[in-house]
Amino acid sequence: MTKILEWLKGFWLDFSNRRLRKNFPKLFYWIGVKEWYYNQTHEKLDYRDVKNINEKMMWLSRYWQHPLKTLCADKYRVREYVKQCGLEKILVPLFGVYEKADDIDFASLPNQFVLKCNHASGSNIICLDKDSLNSDKAKKKLNEWMNQNFGFETYEPQYEKIQRKIVCEKLLEESPLEIQLYCINGEPDFFLVCRKHLNGNYDAFSYTLDWQRVAYRIGEENRLNEKINKPTKLKEIIEYAKILSKPFPFVRVDFFYVQESIYLAELTFSSSANVLHNNTKQVIEEMGRKLVLPSKNIP
Repeated sequence: MTKILEWLKGFWLDFSNRRLRKNFPKLFYWIGVKEWYYNQTHEKLDYRDVKNINEKMMWLSRYWQHPLKTLCADKYRVREYVKQCGLEKILVPLFGVYEKADDIDFASLPNQFVLKCNHASGSNIICLDKDSLNSDKAKKKLNEWMNQNFGFETYEPQYEKIQRKIVCEKLLEESPLEIQLYCINGEPDFFLVCRKHLNGNYDAFSYTLDWQRVAYRIGEENRLNEKINKPTKLKEIIEYAKILSKPFPFVRVDFFYVQESIYLAELTFSSSANVLHNNTKQVIEEMGRKLVLPSKNIP
């Protein structure tokens, strides 16, 4: 009986939040999001008194919606910004851009590629062998993602105004090393280095800017002996992140590092949907102290 009541309560909260968001978007951010945040952290969110990085990321989602943020959250149009920064060389080669899944001509694509939606996170199809790919299933999945209002579902409004497209890019490597650089006030702060696997799992390692292994994530103190070799182009990675993060109060700049070549993966403004569950309380508080919030920018 208790489980049924809990399910009904969760269903009602989800339903009421969606109705509130649709009909009263401003009110939603004062009520609905606060409920969601409490369910995630068991802490109250007071926009008038934000301190740690989770609270400040929530504040930025609510009060700092600069148009450049939406452009750079767009996994296609971010390429415009990268070119403006003079860093076109770090863009992953592009094979095609499509308005809908039925526009994709699979016959014209190479044997390996990546398909992804530009308005969401995790909506990727990795093709290792085109002959083994079921194109009908791929199109069906892409259509599902294209119909998803990702920004609405995750409370990340920078995604909501993106004109939805499907992007096809070169597959760099089956499981590339991803180097994520958390940047605060336009300055790189620390690395999270991820080795992702095709099954969805990944290994993650925290590093300082001078590539010293640290325990920034919960339980990481027991794994400090697990290490990844220092990239030979570490200085370039830091410099590129500094250039790209300059206009933003907070952003995570993600790179692929493949055979000593650097490619931009994406710019992430709401890391882990604005709640860093995996980081220690000390790190969450320290990041919050460093981040100086800008003036409000609400279009």
